[in-house]
Amino acid sequence: MKLARNEIAALALALGGLALMWLLTREVGNLWYRLAIFYAALVPASLLLVKLDWKSLFKFKPLHALWGVIAAAVLYGAGMVGAWLIRAIWPDGGDAIDRVYGMLADKPGWQIWPLLAWIIAGEEIVWRQAATQPFVARLKYWAAPLGGVLFMLVHLPWAPPLLCLASLVFGTAWSWMAIRTKSFWPPFISHFLWDVLVMFAAKLD
Repeated sequence: MKLARNEIAALALALGGLALMWLLTREVGNLWYRLAIFYAALVPASLLLVKLDWKSLFKFKPLHALWGVIAAAVLYGAGMVGAWLIRAIWPDGGDAIDRVYGMLADKPGWQIWPLLAWIIAGEEIVWRQAATQPFVARLKYWAAPLGGVLFMLVHLPWAPPLLCLASLVFGTAWSWMAIRTKSFWPPFISHFLWDVLVMFAAKLD
């Protein structure tokens, strides 16, 4: 199977990103600053290496906001069901969820909000667009779980297993949204609202 140029660039981006995340995890203690630095490197690399119609992907339409809000609500509901199932079938499930929320302890005050917006924008540009869209021509909607796997891999150096699983499941959902809408905005809006809900406004712990 011969890979297209964009597919090779996407895989190189994912593998290079994994190596960079291992390095940053060792060198940068604060998770939020670590992720901000990571995407300061990976976003320009994505825009330069992966040849997509970026102008079209970034074009905003009002309907994108509606799709993003609806998707955030649906995925939050899925998260509630998932958290309930984890506690019901896994004796240590509650402790595992608490460990994930423990990672919020080092959030840097008011700076969390611009950092969160930047990090989520970076995740959507890198993993939903640059790492997923190049495989759509070959894999169709099966590119979505591939994007979810690549998103999960970059969590391995620092995230607990439950967060890695969540990144796979929800990363696949946001990749599907990116493929379906051919836009940056619906998965970004959904992802941002979902994070605000599960991390601050309506926690699942």
